[in-house]
Amino acid sequence: MKDKVEKNEIILDTSGTECPIPVLKARNLCQTLSGGAIVKVICTDPLAEEDFRHYCKQSNYSLIDIIKSESKIYIKFKI
Repeated sequence: MKDKVEKNEIILDTSGTECPIPVLKARNLCQTLSGGAIVKVICTDPLAEEDFRHYCKQSNYSLIDIIKSESKIYIKFKI
């Protein structure tokens, strides 16, 4: 897992992990961030999409985008 900042987005790479790990890692990261931060999570588990939809709704975060490629899912949300 890697964290980095790119274009004012915090990038969290959870590639290779299975649910619920991507959401748990994102939750831990979000607890250290202030409101208004944008987080982009890179996932490989196809179940992550639905998990993040639920997580954003429960946390009152704005789900910005979900992009699927052949091998990865990119999920972007605003805290």
